[in-house]
Amino acid sequence: MAIDHERLCLTQKVEVFEYAMDNTTGQDLYRVLWLKSRNSEAWLDRRINYSRSLAVMSMVGHVLGLGDRHPSNLLLDRLTGMIIHVDFGDCFEVAMTREKWPERIPFRLTRMLVQAMEISGVEGTYRITSENTMRVMRSNKESIMAVLEAFVHDPLINWRLVKGEGGPRMRRPREVETNLYDTVQAEVLNDKALMVVNRVEQKLTGRDFKPNEELSVADQVNKLIQKAVSAENLAQCFTGWCPFW
Repeated sequence: MAIDHERLCLTQKVEVFEYAMDNTTGQDLYRVLWLKSRNSEAWLDRRINYSRSLAVMSMVGHVLGLGDRHPSNLLLDRLTGMIIHVDFGDCFEVAMTREKWPERIPFRLTRMLVQAMEISGVEGTYRITSENTMRVMRSNKESIMAVLEAFVHDPLINWRLVKGEGGPRMRRPREVETNLYDTVQAEVLNDKALMVVNRVEQKLTGRDFKPNEELSVADQVNKLIQKAVSAENLAQCFTGWCPFW
């Protein structure tokens, strides 16, 4: 079934996605939070913690370009209800720029996650927390950029920026390989690092959609949410990302 799904065109994928949404409730996570709570007060606290933590990580993940947010990379604390993310390997929009199955969404905000929020969905704690988080990051842009510039040049990180570019290298004489390849590789890494820094700076100034147009915090968050819940964007995700969940 998964193989057949990947062969569909975009319109067909959207139809399959919407059919699945129409024939399922998507309340599994909502029921877990309710059934695991000893009383209504504990359930309310967990729901608030869940919505707030999800909103914070959505905005932070967007700024970092964090991808590959399939269900196994999101953990739920059974006591507090807080969402905890793991596996930060695909950061700096690597998942969005890969050749096969590039992600179209800024963060995970599928129906299952929205159903577990309050009755108004994203219109409440989630949106308010998202705007506050983005506002704090934008007001502290200089501090974030200072840390990021050192981070993207870390040898343990920057190899991911050029991962997948080109095919296997041909063998060269050792002295040529040492001088030429290392020089080219350093230039590529430097260019990629600059692109990453510039991209993050755009997000922290509200220019992540149009470089020449600075959006307000509310407008920026609204566009991000719309992009994250778009059926067209979710339908294009890799099957293993579980867009139906």
